[in-house]
Amino acid sequence: MRFRVEKLIRDKLPEIMRDQGLAVFDRRLDDAAFDTALRAKLLEEAAEAAESMGARDLAGELADLCEVILALGALHGLTPADVEARRLAKREERGGFDDRVYNAAVEADDGLPAADYYLARPEQYPREP
Repeated sequence: MRFRVEKLIRDKLPEIMRDQGLAVFDRRLDDAAFDTALRAKLLEEAAEAAESMGARDLAGELADLCEVILALGALHGLTPADVEARRLAKREERGGFDDRVYNAAVEADDGLPAADYYLARPEQYPREP
């Protein structure tokens, strides 16, 4: 039996899978393909984190997500310190999530420049009647 996988996997997995008796058809990606695969993996891991049950499972999924984030950053020349500095700057400017603020909707008068942000993203921010 052969199963299509078509996704980025951790470096040691092919060897682990071969030790289990599997035939593994892997290859190394160039930068462009690696970037695409990492971005797909980012979404996959984020979805798994969102669906996780319990703190232990969540910790594992967040660890996977961090690994992907670090790899994607490294591919683009960013160090963990670069990402952390940007995180802290954004936190200083806009805050974190400590207060658990949830925005249900915004309302804008016609012509308000801030409304352009929402109007440019109708799939993300659909207009209410």
